[in-house]
Amino acid sequence: MPKIKIVAVTLNTTPLDFSGNCESILQAIQSPEANEADCILFPELCISGYGCEDAFYKPYVWTRSEEIIREIKTQSPNQIVILGLPVFVDSFLYNCMAVLYGGKVVAIVPKLNLANTGVHYERRWFHSESEFLNKTIHFAGEEVPFGHFIFQSQNWNFGVEICEDSWSVQKPASFYSLQGMDVLFSPGASHFAMGKQNIRRQIFTESSRNQCNLQVFTNLSGNESGRIIFEGGAIFASVGKLVKEGPRLSFSPFQITSYTFDPMEIRAAKARSFRDPKPKWQGAEFPKIQLGLVKKTNENDSVGFSLLDKRKEIDTNTELSSEFFHLSVYEEFTRAVCLGLFDYLRKSKTKGFTLSLSGGADSATCALLVNAMKEIAKRENGDSIFPSLGIDETKLLVTIYQKTENNSTLTEEIAKALSKELDCPFYSIPIDQAVVTSVKLIESVLGKTLNWKEHDLPLQNIQARVRSPLVWLLANINGHLLLSTGNRSEAAVGYTTMDGDSSGSIAPLAGVSKEFLLDWLDDIQNGNNRFISPKDSIRILRNTKPTAELKPLSEHQEDEKDLMPYPILQSIEKKLVFLGLSDLDCLENLKQEFPWETMDNLLGYLKKFKKLFGISQWKRERLPPSFHLDEYGLDPKSSYRYPILSGEM
Repeated sequence: MPKIKIVAVTLNTTPLDFSGNCESILQAIQSPEANEADCILFPELCISGYGCEDAFYKPYVWTRSEEIIREIKTQSPNQIVILGLPVFVDSFLYNCMAVLYGGKVVAIVPKLNLANTGVHYERRWFHSESEFLNKTIHFAGEEVPFGHFIFQSQNWNFGVEICEDSWSVQKPASFYSLQGMDVLFSPGASHFAMGKQNIRRQIFTESSRNQCNLQVFTNLSGNESGRIIFEGGAIFASVGKLVKEGPRLSFSPFQITSYTFDPMEIRAAKARSFRDPKPKWQGAEFPKIQLGLVKKTNENDSVGFSLLDKRKEIDTNTELSSEFFHLSVYEEFTRAVCLGLFDYLRKSKTKGFTLSLSGGADSATCALLVNAMKEIAKRENGDSIFPSLGIDETKLLVTIYQKTENNSTLTEEIAKALSKELDCPFYSIPIDQAVVTSVKLIESVLGKTLNWKEHDLPLQNIQARVRSPLVWLLANINGHLLLSTGNRSEAAVGYTTMDGDSSGSIAPLAGVSKEFLLDWLDDIQNGNNRFISPKDSIRILRNTKPTAELKPLSEHQEDEKDLMPYPILQSIEKKLVFLGLSDLDCLENLKQEFPWETMDNLLGYLKKFKKLFGISQWKRERLPPSFHLDEYGLDPKSSYRYPILSGEM
């Protein structure tokens, strides 16, 4: 029996960019790596893009997707091609995969289990049945089977389940496998979170062991629609072993990972494992769809599944891409944010990033990540990548330090030194006069003089707000996106000035805690991050305490004095928001985690967090878009949604 070659394509799509998505799909199909494949698998909703949101309600999204299928189905008739798209059937919109072969649409497979937690809200747009389907619909000019099937070729057979179906208890594959399925295809739109690829490896490896088959997962890649980052990372798992994994967090339009297998090895494993009586289950056997050989048109045409009889047995060895497989959590964060920034830049068609560099950890992190993005993009796409996007690489990142009498000389020196190390333009301007002018104008209206004892917060905030129009002006002149530097810890307790330091086009750090960012900087300084080298400026920075520098220097303002120790803030945030613990359970856990703190201190921190979190939802509603990077986020658009007005958290 011939061996079968399967290609999994990870694809960087853009919602509603039908022409661009189609072009990438065709390039992947026509690439040398996919040329002799028996089957080419693409990700979920790759034609329309996954993040269309309420545009899914627009009929042109379904009809345009159908037109793309008409175009693609004849491009490679000797190969099975599996593509994701929305399909409207009867009164319902479904999230589907189209199986193409022989110049036709062989079948449409709808998703059973819709992702509806965290950053996914598929039930807002799509319908799913409670049982397996088998009907016929009119699609792309043909009468096409619609439902759940086992697809049979001359030498192998397969089934298709879509993303959440692979994570759910009700797995279609659990039933497919008992009816002789060799290969399970699992196309996905599985969002990035640090460490999540390890979970995917476990799921598909264990499922392949339980079902005695080859499981093939492929994923979207890149910052598709602004908030969610997809990491690619195709997976091949065979009978309990991870045998191939593709590149993750790639800056390329698509990546191809191929694997060649012998169906008889899969069936031998089934024979060894499936010896007990076949379990009973409700329902008839899955209908089977036969995929016959495609007739030759000339001597050079390949013929269906006999092609691999004559070719070399390639890709049969276990192969894992070491550069992308062995990423630390800090390196995953680095590549993910860099990829998010790169896609945000090219998809918004702007010229670069402007950054208010304060000499603190957050703005320094943003600068380091933009510079790392530049280096990774050039390494993967060539030195011409930014000129091809109309971007002057020397002005890709522009920084500015806006100082007042409350800023120390040290933070300005750190900001200047970091800009020099990154070889990016740096400006420093005093804004005291602008602050004084603003304050005096309000004093003239109120008829009184503002002072630090009575008007502490207003006097702090005006400094941040005066900075905002100036840095926006610079960003507009540059044709740049403005980076907002806030992190998730600040978002949780509202430790940000609205229309001040919260201003920006995007907030790349708002998905992670301050504690994580400080640890990330330390990891760089320890020489552990292969994408960013240690910096003298960061060494100096890490010997200072985080401070907003909005109060007089004599008061020695520090973030953790204003709030609480960042590790405790992060712990409370996770316990109350993510884990949903009660106040009492949270307090008990805090005491075990921080035994050196008194119970009164911990109780005070807990009460303070709850108060600040509750009154800060309106701020979170107005923060710039952020990336989802961790187990959870606080972006109301894509993660936890809370009322703006409420009694208590």
